Amino acid sequence: MSSLVLIPLIILLLVFATSVIQRVSGSGFGLVLAPFLVLLIGAHEGVMLSNFLSIFAPLFVMWRTWRLIEWRRLIWLALPCLLIMPPAAWLSVRAHEGYLYLGVGLMVIFGLAVSLVIHRINMRIDGPVTRLATGGAVGAGTVLVGVGAPPIAIYTVLSGWRIQSMIATIQPLWLVAATTSFCTKLALDDGQLPTLPWWAWAGTVVMIIVGMYFGEWVQRHMDENGMRRVVTVIALLGGLLALGMGIRSLFLGG
Repeated sequence: MSSLVLIPLIILLLVFATSVIQRVSGSGFGLVLAPFLVLLIGAHEGVMLSNFLSIFAPLFVMWRTWRLIEWRRLIWLALPCLLIMPPAAWLSVRAHEGYLYLGVGLMVIFGLAVSLVIHRINMRIDGPVTRLATGGAVGAGTVLVGVGAPPIAIYTVLSGWRIQSMIATIQPLWLVAATTSFCTKLALDDGQLPTLPWWAWAGTVVMIIVGMYFGEWVQRHMDENGMRRVVTVIALLGGLLALGMGIRSLFLGG
């Protein structure tokens, strides 16, 4: 099978799988998807496609959890997120591809490591400064490497944020961050759009919808802890692969 067909088909399967994960856990779409996309189609194009698809992924969850959104907290997170994204986008379109590979890998591995150890911290830290820093980190991570979840994971634990409210509130944040990142980088350099057949672009949106509905079914029939372990293994593998590609590109001339 030609790579012109095989790569889009693999992307569709990845989008379906990460949509299921997003519906079950409330996050993880970019965390799992971005490392594999940059390996398949390149760092710039992979991050752009991850941003594009992340526009649609939160809509389904947000529709289901609208009444639980904490709008005041969302504003504190969204404002710095939006402010940091234009300069980060300018940097991303001019960065060496190897650095973006390294960024994806390090961000994913760091996020996973934090999620495993930060629950041991008993203190509660919250307030304007913490929220502004978190929002800025989400914006920078989303633009540069297509991954904004690790800062939210850290903030959730440090602030003692209720999980259901967190899941509901971060969906519009992902929507705003992904839309702004995609449009800003598209305006700065439209050559970064991945070259995919029309059916692949349409198919990714369909896979998100189908994956979200299937995720609801999984959520009712599968142990959540087991699903989180699967997410961790997949994301770690993707992060390590992206890290290896970055090292090869920068230091080994690959």
